[in-house]
Amino acid sequence: MPDQVAVNPTIPMQTDTATSEIVVRDPRTGNVLYTLPEPSDVEIERAFQEARQAFAKVRGMSVRERLDETLKLKRFFLDNKEMIVDRVVQETGKARTDALVSEVFTVLDIIDYYDKHAERHLADAKVPTPVILWPKKSKIYYEPIGPVLIISPWNYPLNLAMIPMITAFVAGNSIVFKPSEWTPLKGLIEEIIEKSGFMKGAVKVVYGGKDTGRKLIDQRPAKILFTGSTRAGRQIMEQAAKHLIPVELELGGKDPMVVFDDADIDRTAAGAVWGAMTNSGQTCTSVERLFVHERVYPQFVEALKQKIEKLSHPSRDRGRPDAGDLDVGSMTARFQIEKVEDQVNDAKAKGATVHTGGTRTEDSQDFPPTLITDITDEMKIAHEETFGPVLTVQPFKSEDEAVRLANDSPYGLSASVWSKDIDRATRVARAIETGNVSINNVLATQGNSALPFGGTKESGFGRYKGPHGLHSFSNIKSIMIDSGSKYEPHWFPYTKEKYSLFSKLLDAVYDGGPLWLLKTIQVGMKLEAHVKKNKL
Repeated sequence: MPDQVAVNPTIPMQTDTATSEIVVRDPRTGNVLYTLPEPSDVEIERAFQEARQAFAKVRGMSVRERLDETLKLKRFFLDNKEMIVDRVVQETGKARTDALVSEVFTVLDIIDYYDKHAERHLADAKVPTPVILWPKKSKIYYEPIGPVLIISPWNYPLNLAMIPMITAFVAGNSIVFKPSEWTPLKGLIEEIIEKSGFMKGAVKVVYGGKDTGRKLIDQRPAKILFTGSTRAGRQIMEQAAKHLIPVELELGGKDPMVVFDDADIDRTAAGAVWGAMTNSGQTCTSVERLFVHERVYPQFVEALKQKIEKLSHPSRDRGRPDAGDLDVGSMTARFQIEKVEDQVNDAKAKGATVHTGGTRTEDSQDFPPTLITDITDEMKIAHEETFGPVLTVQPFKSEDEAVRLANDSPYGLSASVWSKDIDRATRVARAIETGNVSINNVLATQGNSALPFGGTKESGFGRYKGPHGLHSFSNIKSIMIDSGSKYEPHWFPYTKEKYSLFSKLLDAVYDGGPLWLLKTIQVGMKLEAHVKKNKL
């Protein structure tokens, strides 16, 4: 995610500092949709007080009872898809199909996945116990941790709110949720909870900007999940560290796509265009750096250009209503389109070739899908996160060079590798320093709720979704059960003979050999006899 800093001071910021009021605009028109006051300190404290009270009830529910609550949300989403899409499109400016797929499908799927698998993932687990500790038994309990603070970004305001909220709730926690001040979707989460019949009080919504976020962290939640820019992630981690609050950070990306010369050009180019332009490129895992084998590079660039120029988007089709047939929508935040524009202009000034797009129409938030080649290291666009509908393409000669180029980034969130040779594609996927890789597809890992999601390097750390997501919101408690052993050979008193017998026991257990168990029993019996004679 990009930093939320305005590049041009003449463009109004989202928060009116004079009145501490959040101003929410329609990105397609610039018109004000509504305003929100910043919450008082008392309101922030009350939100956590109520979340702590709710936690006592949530943690006492069975996993099945919590899952039944999420099924109410699932029913509401199915019955109100169009209303939800309308709200998301109004505040984000994204294409209607993008909203349906990324904001509705993903929520339905995570609920469905946990409904089928969460009880097993959160069940008490038996684990092996070393023979030397026989007859003790070992288990793992997955227990709730407390009120969780979730801070979501502006690019996927429902997806990146609901998925972690559902995961945290299923694991047995209450939630305090702060949406982005750019796309807060005022009242939508509350309406979903109230009208679906979902458990009251389990989720508390607090609207506000960065100062509100800092005050919420000072309330010492049990955990923080933040999705946003790397810069903001560092600030949150620094503040959380003062209170020893664990954090999960899903931050920026500069995701590579590697295309070998045996890949199907038509399908792969189509995948690249969608991976780069979906949600107007405002996706942490969007394709920003495309590396193509030199043997197919010229025809691949031409295929990209042709496909990009077929896309419908507001900068070309101004005023056209979107009935689900608009490909690329408006950009959401004013500061972000200026950042994209700055990177593109910098690349052009330093010798890059713009094959299509590259220039914004009028003073709008509609940036045309853009294709750029002849990238060099001194260009901003080569290394900085772009977060807009811009795709850069570079050739490579060998597999080693492709891996080197893919890893030449401070980020490591997602990637894709394209080749008919699955062994080679898998080898390259393993070599890329990232949290997620799709082979012969793009952004596909995010479509499977069973797969954990998260990054490495400056893209953050931690995982949500799948069993790992449930466990990340759990206290993973280790349990050792002793039915009442009479003798513990490692307890006091220590003797020379006990030392010798214990050393022989270690040899018998861990040195291997066909008779290891028999030797272990023999030495163990001698050690037990010694312990009986020598005890405190």
